[in-house]
Parts: sequence; structure tokens; C-alpha cells
Amino acid sequence: MAEKRFLDVWILDTNTVYREVPFPVVSDWIQQGRLLENDMLRRSGTAEWFPVGGSPDFAPYLPRSEPDRVDDVAEALEPVEIDFRWKKSHDDEDDDVDMIPLIDVSLVLLIFFMLTASTAGLAAFVPTPPAEYGALAPNTDEVQLNINIEGEGDARKPVFSFSVGSKFLDPKDDGLATMDELLNRLRDYLDKLPNDVDVTINAHPDVKSGLVRELIARLEYDPFRKRILQKYIGVSEK
Repeated sequence: MAEKRFLDVWILDTNTVYREVPFPVVSDWIQQGRLLENDMLRRSGTAEWFPVGGSPDFAPYLPRSEPDRVDDVAEALEPVEIDFRWKKSHDDEDDDVDMIPLIDVSLVLLIFFMLTASTAGLAAFVPTPPAEYGALAPNTDEVQLNINIEGEGDARKPVFSFSVGSKFLDPKDDGLATMDELLNRLRDYLDKLPNDVDVTINAHPDVKSGLVRELIARLEYDPFRKRILQKYIGVSEK
């Protein structure tokens, strides 16, 4: 029995040879269908191959088809019941309105209005445009980016300032000459904070809309994009 303990297995379908496979493992492979009748075996250390189906040791493990039985025929002759029903016409069905799409659209609109809402009541440094439905900002500590107009006639020019709520953190935060200075001040402030912030942009009614759009666009890039939760446009209550 020692010579049967290890066998080399040759699976013809994949042309793969497994060496020194234990006898019980080969038996399990045959029962699991991994080895077929035409696959080859040989005792480890020998050169002669023989088919799995030609081995009396493994023949009992090969799957065999059972002959037809009388009761099998009887089962086939049993009556078959078919569940056949007439499909109801459209008129027979209830004309209930599907409210799910309407609810989905309503939620999308609600989120859109929340994200695009304007804030009022915090633009203390800049006379912002009046709005009848401006929502009061809930957080008085949010960042304020202000664009004011100074000068008269053709000498009028935009002036920037940075504040948190209604306070300047530093006197130098007022009277900034360029947008770059304003964004540099915002970046320095964000570097000191562990959490993200909301930002409100307060612009004088005479400020050109292109200047506000440029500021909003620059806030969409790093390092501001990941640190700003929401952006609002400041307005005054009508």
C-alpha cells in the first residue's frame, strides 16, 4: 500500500502535472470532478502513466450515470399545472400618481436654494445691494471678504478688506489694494484654523460684477476649495 501513497497527476485539459499528490487527495479530486476519466496518473518515481478510468483503485470514485427508473417515467407523465392569468388592461389599474419623482425634484431644489442663498445683516463694512428675501447669516464668526469703492468720478477704484464677523483681526486687514492681498490674508487665516469655514462676499453695488465673479472663481482653487464649506453673497435687507 506504500507505493500508492503518492501519485503524479496529469490533467490533460490544462496540460498541468501535479507531483507527489497523496492518494486521499486524488480520490477527493475525482469525486469533486476536478479529475476526469481520461486524465492520467502514475505512481511517484515511476515513468508509466495510466488513465484514471483504467485504475481499479479509483474506478469506484468516478461519477456514474444511473439507469432510467420506472418512477422517473411516472414523474414525467404527471399532469403539469400552468398558472395562466389575463393581464389587466390599463383601465383596470388604479391611476395613482407616483409621488417619488416629485419628492426627489423638491429635495434637489431645496438643496440648490440653500447652497445659493444670500446672507444679509453682516455686511457692516460695505453697503451691499438690497434684497427683499436675503436670509440672515446664522454664524457671526464667518469670514467676510469685502469689496468697497473709494474715490470720486473716474478716480473710483475697488478696495478690499478682510474681516471675521464684524471685526478686523488686524488693522492691516482694511484698505487692501489688490485681490491677491485679500486672498493671501484669507490663506494665512485658514492655516491657523483646524476646521473649515463659510465665506461671505460683500460687494458695493457699484462694483463690477466681473470682479465678484473673479473672486468666486479663485476661491474654487486650492488652497481655498477644500477649506470653504459654503460661499454666500452679502446683501442688505430691503
